[in-house]
Amino acid sequence: MSPDPSAWPKEYPFTLKHRRTTLHFQAPLAEHTRAALERLVERARVPGAKRISAPLDCERSQLFAKREQLDSLKKKWRVQRGAARSDGTYDWAVEEIINTHKAYQRGAPVPELVGFGYTRSRLGLVQDLFVITRLLQGYSDGLSVLQQDPSSVYRVLDASTELMFSLHKQGITHMDLWAGNVMLCDSQAGAPVAIDLENSFFVPSAFASETLGFQFGFLYLREIYRYITEAKYDAWVDIALSNFAPEIDKAAFRRVYEYAKHEHIGRLDRREIFLTGQVAGC
Repeated sequence: MSPDPSAWPKEYPFTLKHRRTTLHFQAPLAEHTRAALERLVERARVPGAKRISAPLDCERSQLFAKREQLDSLKKKWRVQRGAARSDGTYDWAVEEIINTHKAYQRGAPVPELVGFGYTRSRLGLVQDLFVITRLLQGYSDGLSVLQQDPSSVYRVLDASTELMFSLHKQGITHMDLWAGNVMLCDSQAGAPVAIDLENSFFVPSAFASETLGFQFGFLYLREIYRYITEAKYDAWVDIALSNFAPEIDKAAFRRVYEYAKHEHIGRLDRREIFLTGQVAGC
């Protein structure tokens, strides 16, 4: 998909316009789906909340919708023009639209992008972006699974590893892969699915060992540490690496891994690891 929003409707030719919102879809909408989307558009913003993220209010539609507010004039103007940030990337909500579409086209285990769109302000600037995907029926996110059953930690870890390397085989590196972004099949019959791909890469990294170090360290720091000791987690990581990435540079991996396990690394700094192998403070 082109990063220029003016080109996207060519792949999503069916349009819903309601109030100041325009939504584009690959296929025509059923009337019940259209009504639910109009209700979503009409929902008042929650003070202090930038994002609405929930299944669409229509069980028959089986869709999941996100509505993200652009919180600065600079972002609104940039998205309006289809322009990138100074580092060549796009604003996070735009990246999620592009990356979800691209990953699904590659056959990666991600939800299908069904539609997308935007709301304009009275002055004509884009102020909200919409991402609409197929609902993952019968799936729960890994964090919810852990909260309900802490003994399931190895199930969540094994699913995370399977997903991480499945994405790698498709040439995709997910730099925000934590338990909450790993969707597990409730029946345990289906493969895990990744969500929230806004901070992802679709080209190989020259610093694959450092990038893997971040991914495994980040997975531990984001909630997993509550359910397993660090020593047991380290042992599990050693087994995972021997099975899936025995050729890595262990010293480079450990340097970033040990840091990422204990220190929060911002989204832009994660990109530096992928691009340069370096992270501030490490």
